[in-house]
Amino acid sequence: MANLRAMADDPGRPLRDAAERGLWILTPLDADFPARLRDLDPPPAMIVGRGNAPSLSTARSAAVVGTRRPTPAGRLLTTRIVNRLVECGAVVVSGLAVGIDGAAHSAAVQAGGTTVAVIGGGHDQPGPRAHAVLRQEIVASGGAVISEYRPQAMAKPGTFPRRNRLIAALGDATIVVEAPIHSGARITANRAVELNRPLFIAPGRIGDWSTAGSLALLRESPAKLIVGIDELVEDLGYLGPTVDDVALHVPTAPAAIETLGTTEQVVARCLLEHPASLDSLVDLTGLPPAVVSSAVTLLLMRGWIESIGPMYVVAGALVR
Repeated sequence: MANLRAMADDPGRPLRDAAERGLWILTPLDADFPARLRDLDPPPAMIVGRGNAPSLSTARSAAVVGTRRPTPAGRLLTTRIVNRLVECGAVVVSGLAVGIDGAAHSAAVQAGGTTVAVIGGGHDQPGPRAHAVLRQEIVASGGAVISEYRPQAMAKPGTFPRRNRLIAALGDATIVVEAPIHSGARITANRAVELNRPLFIAPGRIGDWSTAGSLALLRESPAKLIVGIDELVEDLGYLGPTVDDVALHVPTAPAAIETLGTTEQVVARCLLEHPASLDSLVDLTGLPPAVVSSAVTLLLMRGWIESIGPMYVVAGALVR
């Protein structure tokens, strides 16, 4: 509570804290806020990161998660999967924990790919000490280490399950290699299902503790079984050429816009350029306030824009 009061008294403090540490901040009001994170309800209030921010918005991205105590076979399978994802031009997203997460990040770096690590606390204590070098390698290889918390925030038991929803949202799909019954990987998998993201599970032996959660997911969720690396890549839709990042993530949505009336089209195109308040939309469009307000109301009812404070941002069909 004291921190919230301090931030209310000094709203510029988060930006200064980040700048002092060489970090960047993205909020839902920023045009380059990752489109995939807008699928969360609500999206995170901010993303604080180190490294390459555009790595959060590439054409292809897959989450790879699993247990903190993997078997040698699990580590090997993780490396094989990640190597193919990198070959397909996909960014690998995981949680920087020891075990499968660390193996996924490391394999991506070693394969010359890009990986994004989502940590469960602030950047002042960014994950396991054993991964200090790995964090540097992730950033040096064009990836990023990100958090939704201010740099000074301490990681707590409750922050890790919240972190898992970001991992699931940042991936086009979630791949679970090994998950015990009680594991963060199962939480991430469930968040992926809630987001209607595809979920892929590596099979395990009956009675094996390291994959008991994986088998439960196969029984209880609409997950797909991983029967081979080639089949996984095909199911992910990664066999064809990659889509240009800008074409995929900068929302132009011409087909959607053409279904709107003339006034709504004008307002929607303004918001595709950047978030704006009602007063700003009046200035940008040159239309009467009542006309702009009516267009905004219609777009809100369709779910094609949403309000964040006094600002409006695109949503729904305009970001797909």
